[in-house]
Amino acid sequence: MLEGAYMFTEKVNMEFLAELRILVGYLGEKSQYNWWTSSFFGAGSQTFLRPVFARTSLLAQYHGVKEAAAKIHDEYIGVGRGVYHLFRLPEGFEQKLHSLVIDESFYSRITPLLNDKETALSALSQYAATRGTSAEGPIHVGSVEDLERKEVWQTAAGHYRNAFESGKRAFPFFMDQ
Repeated sequence: MLEGAYMFTEKVNMEFLAELRILVGYLGEKSQYNWWTSSFFGAGSQTFLRPVFARTSLLAQYHGVKEAAAKIHDEYIGVGRGVYHLFRLPEGFEQKLHSLVIDESFYSRITPLLNDKETALSALSQYAATRGTSAEGPIHVGSVEDLERKEVWQTAAGHYRNAFESGKRAFPFFMDQ
C-alpha cells in the first residue's frame, strides 16, 4: 500500500451481526455442536415459547441463546472492560440488534436457515471471508475499534465455521492490547 493511502473498510451492518449471532448461536446449541447446553432453537422450543411469547418467540429464542453463548464465551475469554465478542457487544450495538430481531421480516428471513445443522453451516459459510484457522479456544481477531469493520467479523465467522467443521471450539474476541 502506498504510504499515506487510505484503505477503505466496509462497516458492518446490524443485520449481518444479528444473522451471524443467530447462526452461531443455533449451531452451538446442544442438538447441533453442543458448545452450550441450551436448546432455544430446538424443535420443541416453539411449543414451549409460543404460549408465553406469542408475538416475540424469535426474540425469546434470540435472547436465550445469546445468554447461553455469552456465558461460555465469557468463561473462555474472560469479562472485562474493553473485551467483546459476538455475544457480548457494547450497549449501542445490543440495542440496535434487539430492535432488528423484533422485526417480522427479519424473522421470516432467518428462520429457514435454522431448519438443520447443514443448512445453518452452509449459511455461516456465506458470512466467512476466510477459512479461519485451526486454532482452538480464545482467538484475538481485533481491537475495539474493529467492531464496526465487516471484514473482521467475516474473519470471526471463518473461525467459527472452521471450529464447527473440525470439532473444535473457537471463541473470537476483540480487545485493545
